[in-house]
Amino acid sequence: MRKSGKQIVIGATGPGANTYDFPLLLKELLGVNIKIVSGYSSSSDIMLAIERKEVDGRAGSLSSITPFIDRKLVHPVIRARASEPGIEQLPVDESLAPNARAKAIMALRSAPEIVGRPYVMTPGTPAELLQTMRTAFASAIKDPALMAEAKKAKAELDYTPADKALEVMKEVLNQPKDVVEEFSKYIKFGE
Repeated sequence: MRKSGKQIVIGATGPGANTYDFPLLLKELLGVNIKIVSGYSSSSDIMLAIERKEVDGRAGSLSSITPFIDRKLVHPVIRARASEPGIEQLPVDESLAPNARAKAIMALRSAPEIVGRPYVMTPGTPAELLQTMRTAFASAIKDPALMAEAKKAKAELDYTPADKALEVMKEVLNQPKDVVEEFSKYIKFGE
């Protein structure tokens, strides 16, 4: 993508959304020739823009683009650190980073995808209760009845073990100040 010389037009909703932030970092940190067209009201609107040939592509979760992959409307070309079955072979954005700082910033952007939507407990929660909750979640994700219900509801259930989530969170919280400041130049929250 970097070497083709062709500009890739990416549809996006706006800053703070994965549809915008991921292509922005590919452009700014990896040097991919991307033009971001933001302002689409939803991912569905971006997909319509792709069908109309207004834009070349979009960023998004695999689950959100799978129906369009099946129709051969799009095909994944790069992924973040968090992987899903079927895209493990794609290059990881961090591995294409030209330096350690760019790699760290790409890793920060990927952290929420790895952790997902965590369940948290207050400081001082007894260790025994924490372990009970962790064991319950680990067991629940293996429950065939729960997985069948999720499939019926077309809901994705992914599980990140507590130790992995904590490892990622520590990595995020221990970034050098200069990396956090540069990350903040690109990624905007609540704007």
